[in-house]
Amino acid sequence: MKKVAIIGLGIGSLSYMHKKAAETIEACDCLIGAKRMLRDFTDLNKQIYESSNAENICEYINQGSPKAYGILVSGDSGFYSLSKKVTEILKKSKDIQIENIPAVSSLQYFASKLNLPWDNMKYVSAHGRNLNIISNVIFNKKTFILTGSDFGPGHISEILTSKGLGHLKVSVGENLSYGNERIVEDEASVIAKMKFEGLAVMIVHNDDCISIDEGYRSIKDEEFVTGRAPMTKSEVRTVCVGKLNLKSNYTVYDIGAGTGSVSVEAALKLYDGTLYAVEKDPEAAALIEKNIEKFKTYNIEVIKGTAPEAIEDLPIPDACFMGGSSGNMDEIINAVLKKSPNVNVVINTITLQSLNEAISCMEKYEFRDVEIVNVSVAKSKKAGKYDLMIGQNPIYIISGKGSGVR
Repeated sequence: MKKVAIIGLGIGSLSYMHKKAAETIEACDCLIGAKRMLRDFTDLNKQIYESSNAENICEYINQGSPKAYGILVSGDSGFYSLSKKVTEILKKSKDIQIENIPAVSSLQYFASKLNLPWDNMKYVSAHGRNLNIISNVIFNKKTFILTGSDFGPGHISEILTSKGLGHLKVSVGENLSYGNERIVEDEASVIAKMKFEGLAVMIVHNDDCISIDEGYRSIKDEEFVTGRAPMTKSEVRTVCVGKLNLKSNYTVYDIGAGTGSVSVEAALKLYDGTLYAVEKDPEAAALIEKNIEKFKTYNIEVIKGTAPEAIEDLPIPDACFMGGSSGNMDEIINAVLKKSPNVNVVINTITLQSLNEAISCMEKYEFRDVEIVNVSVAKSKKAGKYDLMIGQNPIYIISGKGSGVR
């Protein structure tokens, strides 16, 4: 039976490595890790294998002769660590016994330096991963970010500033626990102009964040900034957003977004996603931007233009709402399906002609689980001491899921 210990070395300085980790390293026959992990232990005369690739490490252990291996990882072995993949692979081998040894993580250390509790922070990693910065920041009071060489504090702060969040306080730490440790705190707009080393960490503070509870309510029509652009009314909007079958990390299109009422209500459910509001009318696009600011839904990107041309360079969608097509319904659906064959599509129509076109498109492109709903809404209005019911135009809501074949 081979023994494999995955050992967290802590924040960086060996003064933060605890006794259990040191004793385990001493007892190992072979030490494995990146060059910077191994450099402090070369005098122990252990067998050394330099690698930070999980598959290569596991293959080396499976084929090797030593009985006790120590895999050295930075920070805590359970916090965005190589340990996750290595453990996943090695636990399939019946003749390998795995032990994960924890340590002080960068989150714990940095929070302690700022005298902050960290049990209420959202923590994410931009190191070698795609990360939706804006959605994380707007829904959380404090967001801890492990940054990467291509996605550092300066770049992240530039993104925040470009979205109107340059006023947010940002704390950055680099070379934590070492002699050249540097901690900087300022507004995002200021941090955006600074230079930092590759593997820094940061905390974005947003005391005016959106409550997740906002995503569970139906917004009243009068809450929106409105103009001459059309707006999907509250009751219909609730049905449409429900038919999109959203998940929190979805990428969503709202084509013909009007005032952005559907965009806002959907975006409030996208805690880790992004919504693209496509609108050709400049006046309507300006209304969308005002509603974004009012509801703080900075995870909405306004795309000014006419679909399908306007969506050509957008990311692959998981769901698409069409409130208006400018006569391009077939072309738009075709373009969306080319990007994402399994996309959820919801179409609103008022006229019978548009209804027929929507049904024809669903049949032509072989959508699954097609559903047609007719919504007729009447709302009460005071007339003296009486309540009158005022009817709205009936709306057809057509929904379906792409067949997965294009």
